[in-house]
Amino acid sequence: MHASRRLRLDRVQDTLSQLRQRIAERFPGSGLYTLAGDLEVVSGDVAEQSAAISRPIVWVWLLVLASVLILGGVIVALVGQVQGSGSATWIDMAQGVDAITSELALLVALVVFLASWQTRIKRRRVVAAVRRLRELAHIVDMLQLTKDPGGIAGVSLPGTAHSPRRDLGPQELARYLDYCSELLSLIAKLAQFYVADFDDPEATEAVTDLEDLTDGLSRKIWQKIMILHQQGQTRIV
Repeated sequence: MHASRRLRLDRVQDTLSQLRQRIAERFPGSGLYTLAGDLEVVSGDVAEQSAAISRPIVWVWLLVLASVLILGGVIVALVGQVQGSGSATWIDMAQGVDAITSELALLVALVVFLASWQTRIKRRRVVAAVRRLRELAHIVDMLQLTKDPGGIAGVSLPGTAHSPRRDLGPQELARYLDYCSELLSLIAKLAQFYVADFDDPEATEAVTDLEDLTDGLSRKIWQKIMILHQQGQTRIV
């Protein structure tokens, strides 16, 4: 794929940094601003983590090499023993061939197991990183949960002693909700880097599930924004 058509981490990080600054200008000291800062810290870890996931795990392949050398040496010794048994009966020869075949099968199985071990280790790393992003997505949802456009539209009941504060005007509320949607989109973008160079179905499924989650949460947010638009109260600027 052409470089200009690839998702670039530095561009995503720049967008996230600008979004954090925009939130600071309109909602300084808010939970949304704190969350944007947390996500920016996470984005700084993505480059190192995704690079580590794409690289071979050296100690696993050293185990593969050691296993090949040890079992290969055993097989060579067995072959030499069979060839050196000139006066051996056909039963002895058959037993020698059977031992060589068993060692070859064990060697192949061990190499396959160790190679798949690397994939499982990388998969666990991806799932753990995606789980962290999922948590941040749920925090975004918690922050927008009590942002009720119905109060502005005049269709909500009067507040009670335990009702959440609703001190945002229509334009501020629309912008706050839009920031939440942008954060969700950036969370999904960051997850993509974990599987950009790691083609594993289960890891990709974890990232896809996160995308589905952020899409669903973003749809809820935009339903609130549309209520504001339908009431003619505001426009997002």
